[in-house]
Amino acid sequence: MSERQNPDSSSLVTVDIGSVNTRAHYFDSVEGHYRLLASGTAPSTSTAPINDPNLGVLDALELIEQQTGRTLIGDNGLLIAPEEERGQGANALTATFSGGPPAKVITIGLLEGFSLQSVNHLVQSNYCHLLESFTLTARRNPEELIDTITQILPDIILFSGGTNSGASRSVIRMASYLALAIGLLPDDVKPDILFVGNEGLQPEIDNLLGQSGKLHFAPNIRPNLTDENIGPAAQVFRKLLFDFQTKNNEGFGQLSRLTSDRFSPSAAAFGRTVQFLSHVVDFPKGMLGVDLGASNTIIAAAFAGELNLNVYSQHGIGTGLSSLLKETHIEQIKRWLPIPISDRDILRYLYNKPLQPQTLPATEEELAIEHAAARQVIRHAIGQSLSSFPKEAVYPLPETVPWFDRILVSGATLSKSPRFSQSLMMVLDSIQPVGIATIVLDQSNLATSLGSGAEVNPMLSVQVLESSSFVNLATVITPVSKAPKKGVILRLQIVRDGEKQPIIEVEAGDFLSVPLAPGKAADIFVQPLQNVDIGLGSGNGGWVRRVAGSRFGLIVDARGRPLKMPSDETERIALLDKWNQALSDNA
Repeated sequence: MSERQNPDSSSLVTVDIGSVNTRAHYFDSVEGHYRLLASGTAPSTSTAPINDPNLGVLDALELIEQQTGRTLIGDNGLLIAPEEERGQGANALTATFSGGPPAKVITIGLLEGFSLQSVNHLVQSNYCHLLESFTLTARRNPEELIDTITQILPDIILFSGGTNSGASRSVIRMASYLALAIGLLPDDVKPDILFVGNEGLQPEIDNLLGQSGKLHFAPNIRPNLTDENIGPAAQVFRKLLFDFQTKNNEGFGQLSRLTSDRFSPSAAAFGRTVQFLSHVVDFPKGMLGVDLGASNTIIAAAFAGELNLNVYSQHGIGTGLSSLLKETHIEQIKRWLPIPISDRDILRYLYNKPLQPQTLPATEEELAIEHAAARQVIRHAIGQSLSSFPKEAVYPLPETVPWFDRILVSGATLSKSPRFSQSLMMVLDSIQPVGIATIVLDQSNLATSLGSGAEVNPMLSVQVLESSSFVNLATVITPVSKAPKKGVILRLQIVRDGEKQPIIEVEAGDFLSVPLAPGKAADIFVQPLQNVDIGLGSGNGGWVRRVAGSRFGLIVDARGRPLKMPSDETERIALLDKWNQALSDNA
């Protein structure tokens, strides 16, 4: 395959290599508009026993060839690019990855609330496993740092500290301890060290740590006490992570060359899509993206174009279930089960799933367990992310998410559920949105591909995002209040085609669905009672104009925030069945 790719042509192939599946998408222009024309999904081959991601990529591309009749793979087994005059191949290729083992990372900072917080934020936005953090203010003995490094054997050490006109001696002292620890390690296990602290100290840091040959520099991640400069450090850090993956799997390096280095982490590409969509949301509301994978869960929140990205490695609905079971109690999963299932059967499924993450639920009980576990994985990730959202985000209550205008959800468990109602209930129960929000399902798992494709052709990504490839599940109105309420808390009046519909009264605890077909629109007057808040201020209501029709129309979720489930199993199952029936009646 030629490495030269001409972005002026229209066709694009994107590849996303996950821990379980490899997905390929083929885009081209149809009557002047870019569209998704074909998709192929094949088992990933980036791990043992094959250890070559390219085989899974070729399998996925062959499926696209079968659907389109277009030749994408040449005689040498590589993608044909750029597109040939006879209509073979594609003009450009981009690739993303989330498969492969996460890198083991240790972070070092001067102050916990400043430089260490910044480097930890950087680590949490990538596919890593943060094993330990050290600060000078924690009063830990130098021996602890040395012992930890020699025992854990990290792949990367992220070292920050000192503003550009600030601390020096403390940073150098920490670098001395670090140099001693690195000196005790054999050459073949010495970690990469990325220094992102006081730029004036780089010569001294190089003198202390440069002998390892694995020292790297990036601009100060915390140049002063008030500003955070993550971008330049993120580029270097992601390069180190990619090198780590390439060292374990040469196929990643080959694919990177074939894409002309348009090979990025899936989380970064997913975050780019969420960031773009946030530009059409009125501040202070934001845009939320959730990608539930087999090994990882991504939480991307963007406010006015500012992206906050969190990657929870080893927390997924496949191999990631092993880590979840160490941090959650079985009762937190059981509360979402719509049918009685014994603890033994629940644990058997949850412990076996990581061993064969590619398997699908085969019975009603297995499907219920997987959907319940998915709720808990997302709920856990959302809870971990709240503290990292920007200070401009507005929270109606301490235990809720901020106001979000749109919520984009992706991942096979959500997009491939037998019924859309199951997908929507997983989203509502786990994220528990507040105010007025539109739920969008990425049913073809395109968000990551469009984020990577935007580097080649931004217009393609924009037009596909506006197409029918994404499913609007519902517009959800969720009233919240600081104190529990009883009786009627909300009145709604819907105006369709100029005609007023009967007033709907909503009581505390209600969960109801009002039909509003796709392709239609309506104006809705919302009047909160008892000082509940829908995002317009306590007790304030008004018109919500041009509410777009969707799969389940308008959902009014007055179940309360945070959502509390009955402890009695019979009562809980009856309540879950009632909520599910509310959506089934509108399916």
